[in-house]
Amino acid sequence: MIVPKRLCYNNSHYKLDKNTKTLVLNKEYHKQLLDNAGKFGGFKKITATYLGDILKVDNFKSPFAVFGRLCGVAMPVLDEKYINAGVILEPRIREKIEESLGSHLETYDAKEYNYDYFKDNKFFGGLPDGYSKEKNLIIEIKTTNVKNIENWEKYGLPKNYLLQAQLYAYLMKADKYSIVVLFLEDDDYKDPASVDINKRHLKNYRFTLDIPKLEDNLKKVEDWYDKYTKLGISPEWNDSIDADYLEFLECSNKEEWEKLYCKWVEEGKAVPKC
Repeated sequence: MIVPKRLCYNNSHYKLDKNTKTLVLNKEYHKQLLDNAGKFGGFKKITATYLGDILKVDNFKSPFAVFGRLCGVAMPVLDEKYINAGVILEPRIREKIEESLGSHLETYDAKEYNYDYFKDNKFFGGLPDGYSKEKNLIIEIKTTNVKNIENWEKYGLPKNYLLQAQLYAYLMKADKYSIVVLFLEDDDYKDPASVDINKRHLKNYRFTLDIPKLEDNLKKVEDWYDKYTKLGISPEWNDSIDADYLEFLECSNKEEWEKLYCKWVEEGKAVPKC
């Protein structure tokens, strides 16, 4: 069994203050992160997927966990089946979009851009799924369970998805964005390569970018980033939302982490790579 690697541990790089419910970086590690901010070994930039957590767009979002990721203390994905489905199906969905638009979509190879197309931006980074230069349109592609379709049609798409696409549109100077969603059956996650997307519901949600509203949100995010990175102390954690992450953070060495990961595998919480 392959146990995901980690480089940072409790009492070495940080401490968990249970009185204030915060993660406190040690002075040396904090200085290293500040000195190398935006570069290897420093505070990471804010990717589009972090916006919803920082702005707490719903009761399940965790600014505390985002702070940990910015510090290089990210918990690994415990079950990659949902990510794998997206990776496998995204190129086929993109082909459908290009056929429908009658326009080529520019894409950005993660390795070529080191997972950040927006290197010149101090705070924000990431990789759009697709961009139509001809139509000045950002495309974000999502896969999700078909069980979500009723709520999404009734109440709208998750706000974190909207913020993600809005950020990419803003950084690309696009005034429009689309979120294209393929709704999957439960069994599709077992073998996504065999899914016939023509027999699944593929929905395009079109939007126009509200620049003043987004800029207001981005200013809040920048202020949040400045505050907590300079302080070296996280926002307060939530005992319920952050329970698994706190278990991860409690580990003081490699042995404790491997023991915890094996426990999660036994409980069915983690699915290891073979």
